[in-house]
Amino acid sequence: MDVFKYIVNIILSFLIMITILFVIAVNILNNNILNKDYIKEKMKETEFNLQISREVQSGFEKYIYQSGLPLETIENLFTQEMIQEDVDSILDFIYEGTEISLSSDTVRNNLDKKIQDYVSSQKINLNKQGKNNIKNFEDLIVKEYNNNVNASKNTYEQAQSTIEKIRNINNFIRFLPIILLSILIIILIFINVTDLLEVINFLGISLLSAGALIKIGISLIFSNIDIDNLVLISTSVSNLLINAVKEILYNISDKGNIFIVCGIVAILVHAIIKNVKTNK
Repeated sequence: MDVFKYIVNIILSFLIMITILFVIAVNILNNNILNKDYIKEKMKETEFNLQISREVQSGFEKYIYQSGLPLETIENLFTQEMIQEDVDSILDFIYEGTEISLSSDTVRNNLDKKIQDYVSSQKINLNKQGKNNIKNFEDLIVKEYNNNVNASKNTYEQAQSTIEKIRNINNFIRFLPIILLSILIIILIFINVTDLLEVINFLGISLLSAGALIKIGISLIFSNIDIDNLVLISTSVSNLLINAVKEILYNISDKGNIFIVCGIVAILVHAIIKNVKTNK
């Protein structure tokens, strides 16, 4: 193989490696980041809704003891179905841009009924100040519900804007990596049409290099970022994102292992066959 042809093969091999990584990135975008169903599945795995319920109930308890009302007043103010509907509303906002609609009115109505039942059972005559105190208490409980379910409106708005931008870019380049990879491989075959063993060799180099870069990148991420102890806007959101990020990184790492094995096999096959031919 002459020097010029070898240099061209090396350049093509490098471009194929970059394109392989590009293909993986686009695949992650479509199957994970831009896939609302994937996020819902992660929510089930991390018991996201149950965690939110606990956070909401814990928030209620901050106010009940200073209110003078019995603990039962803040129990069963919401259901898991309500939490599910509210979470779905937030997801729809992030992925589809619809308005967020929470069950805060239902929580207020349930709370008000319990308070009125308690006042009636205790035969308490409420004056203007007492009624005002009840309203303020209900406002606090409803605000606590909204703050725990819709943990960070600004963060979700930023997420919605980011998802929209990523989706627009993805729609433009979605099939570009596959097309580019196919073109590069065709060019590699064309250049080495008289010796297809070199095609196997340089494809093997591309796969091995891509796999090695992936493994190094994943190793650097885990060694420099304590993913398991990341703290975000709430425990429920933290657990969800930690679970999703780790799964994505492990899947990428697995692909890296496959690329390394395939690359080594291709290079060995090239070397063995070439050696056999040389001996003959």
